[in-house]
Amino acid sequence: MKVISACTQNCPDGCSCIVDTEKRTVSGNAEHPYTRGVVCGKVARFFRRLDAPERITEPLLRDGDSFVPVDWDTALDLCAQEINTLRHEPQRMARLGGHASRGVFAHAGTAFFSALGASALRGSICDDAGIEAMIRCCGSLTTNDPEDLLNARRIVNWGRDLKNSFMHMGMTVREARKRGARVLTIDVVDSSADSDEHILIKPGTDRFLAAAVIKLYVESGLLEQGVVNRTSNWAVFRGLAESWSLDELCAACGVDVADVEMLFDWYERPGAVASLVGWGLQRYLFGGQNVQFIASLGMLAGQMGRKGGGVYVSFSSGRNLVPWQAETDLSAPEDFRTLLAPDLSRELREAEPPLDFIWVDGLNPVTQIPDSAGIAEALKRCPFTVVVEGFMNDTALCADLILPPAYMFERDEIVGASTHNFVNFSRKVVDAPGQCRDIYDMLADLGERLEHPVRFPSRSQCITSSLEDSGVSPEELSSRGFSRSHWPLVAYEGMRFDHPDRKFRFPETLDRDPEPSPDYPLHLLTLVRGGYTQSQIPEDEQKGLPAVTVSPQCPALEALDLSAPVFAVSAAGAVPVAVETDDTLRPDVVVFPRGGWMKHGQSSNPIIEPRITDMGETAAYYSQYIRLENRT
Repeated sequence: MKVISACTQNCPDGCSCIVDTEKRTVSGNAEHPYTRGVVCGKVARFFRRLDAPERITEPLLRDGDSFVPVDWDTALDLCAQEINTLRHEPQRMARLGGHASRGVFAHAGTAFFSALGASALRGSICDDAGIEAMIRCCGSLTTNDPEDLLNARRIVNWGRDLKNSFMHMGMTVREARKRGARVLTIDVVDSSADSDEHILIKPGTDRFLAAAVIKLYVESGLLEQGVVNRTSNWAVFRGLAESWSLDELCAACGVDVADVEMLFDWYERPGAVASLVGWGLQRYLFGGQNVQFIASLGMLAGQMGRKGGGVYVSFSSGRNLVPWQAETDLSAPEDFRTLLAPDLSRELREAEPPLDFIWVDGLNPVTQIPDSAGIAEALKRCPFTVVVEGFMNDTALCADLILPPAYMFERDEIVGASTHNFVNFSRKVVDAPGQCRDIYDMLADLGERLEHPVRFPSRSQCITSSLEDSGVSPEELSSRGFSRSHWPLVAYEGMRFDHPDRKFRFPETLDRDPEPSPDYPLHLLTLVRGGYTQSQIPEDEQKGLPAVTVSPQCPALEALDLSAPVFAVSAAGAVPVAVETDDTLRPDVVVFPRGGWMKHGQSSNPIIEPRITDMGETAAYYSQYIRLENRT
């Protein structure tokens, strides 16, 4: 039987799916205006994950160095006992929650532990630098509808991965190109095959390239006064642009003047210009500035608030879903402790008072966050660590108790997306194996076992309250599997922004990156994999050494013996690797795909030092430098 459902994974595209329950296959819903009948390989083969023989399907309790099965009553009673003991000191409990699964009922972890007043994560290992940058510029976070890209005459892609991360936006861009739009890509990888023009840039320096084009605008006298009037701090920003020479800006980003002039021409010529902003360029020390200067260029070019224009960063996948609350008769303190996610190892190690109970769901922090070994040590040191996980990954290995969750297609969910304006119904279409449970049911059951119960609204109440004021029809959701929300085609139409004065605000600083140590001359980029979401990689595909990729012109190759052991080395540590070459890369870049597990020697995070972006408290993964060397 074929059933309409939807993807709830941590992916911006938010696909509507057709699930064949007999063949256990997934395809795209052709009726969905954004999915258009196509899903990525991650979703298409998701039943491989659901049916994996190594999947954990019953609660497991630590017994020395191994685990033994227990029933749910035993597992949840142990959790309740720990929570009851700490209920009047909730800061000694922590929830480390992520977004492996999104939606109304995936909010259960946040609702439950917020009601307790437990410590929680702050900051981001994803996109908060870009979010904060756009809020500072525009007063809110939104973009034009993706279908408006079809109205663009030119599209400037600042490093957005339209193959592995934003596949459906890539489909829209290709359609726009067929209709006559031209595409220019700015990236650290030569992607000229997919573009009309390409600019190869030094990693993490997009702000300097944008500033160079802005400087040409200032000197050209072509700025429209009507655009300037829609900004609040133009004099300061103009002074900042004038304080740098064009040669200084070009040197900072590794781009020659001819390419800057070409980019200026792309923005200045008549016609709508859409700017796509990649999520990777915000994962540097000054990632927020990168986004701010690209937005500022779009603004000065007169492309904000117009049809076919706009600056596409993202918006919250939950912006159409009002978070529901849990209830309890024991009030939580108004101030609760937060732990900085990108520096989680230090936060856990130095927590005062120390943590006695840690709950992890929707996140594999040991694999995904810098200083993996330090995080693993902290989780093991905590008196009672609970991990909601279906596979024995790096984080599950640190648990005292593992609780097996139901996954996508095994549970009902209402979910939004961060690139389109539809809300999807992810319908349960198959039963979860063994004793796997939806996290909503899991925590609702746990809440009833507490001395001061924590109670959830009913599922129907959660849906009703979440969709309030969204413009989404529950009836249409149920019948079609999706419904459009009320957001307009054009964001900030008429250049009316969401600051109190309704004007755009420019950044007022432009910072240089610190010079890398000569001991570590290569820029490490841990880019997304195309085949799997984050760390959801089958163990049988994590054999041997992790492959890193460099340019054939990489200077490290001159001294390396590739027939001998090679290590990627940073100040944090060393990882043995296999070296491959790719002539589309810059010579100073090493690409190490993210998501591999530490226990298989596939993780890059043991050699990444915790660093924080200039805004949004995001992990600056891409500001890591390394070297490649032979070791015996």
